[in-house]
Amino acid sequence: MVADSTAAEPWLAEGVIAGPDDLDMDALVAGVVPESCILVSEPVFLVCTHAKRNACCARIGLPLARSLAEVLPDRVWETSHVGGDRYAANLVCLPHGLYYGSMSQAAAVAAANAYRSGEVILDRFRGRAGIPEPLQAVEHFVRSHTGELSVGGVAVESSRSDGDTTEAFVRGSAARFRVVVEPMTLTTPCGTACADTITTYRLVALDRLAPVRYATSALT
Repeated sequence: MVADSTAAEPWLAEGVIAGPDDLDMDALVAGVVPESCILVSEPVFLVCTHAKRNACCARIGLPLARSLAEVLPDRVWETSHVGGDRYAANLVCLPHGLYYGSMSQAAAVAAANAYRSGEVILDRFRGRAGIPEPLQAVEHFVRSHTGELSVGGVAVESSRSDGDTTEAFVRGSAARFRVVVEPMTLTTPCGTACADTITTYRLVALDRLAPVRYATSALT
């Protein structure tokens, strides 16, 4: 299975190949669906069960993956490290690459069902793969402010950085927003294996922009 989470319309495809050399990886990175694969509409859910990096991923992730697979047969894969082991159990929803962390079995089922309906659940939502971290934070703040839950309901139109500060203009379903965020660090003592500092983002400003009004010439 291959997926492109950064395409304008993210896609997921599956096929049977003899080996990795049968895939044109350059074309795949460019967003081209491999000739040996066909597009599929049902999403796939990844659960990290990789114990070598952090035992929590296997201890918490494995039972979650198995319980979720009972609800969604053939749509759940156990995977190696997907990042953020301190947030075990981690859930990734493809093709959009939505990440959830610290998932319970009930929370994973709720997130998977919401995604299959085209929505995001903000509780335990970590962000979206393929988008720079500050812009993931920007999207989250807009969703929290507006209550917009549809997967495609929020999109960053443009952004610029000035030092550590990021300013972005964001399109929501009913309005546009100017959002400013800056990084901050948190110390998370969750055992000697992953007691470190975590970079997150603080909301500096969130302004709703006036809608654009176009003047029309008078009829003569």
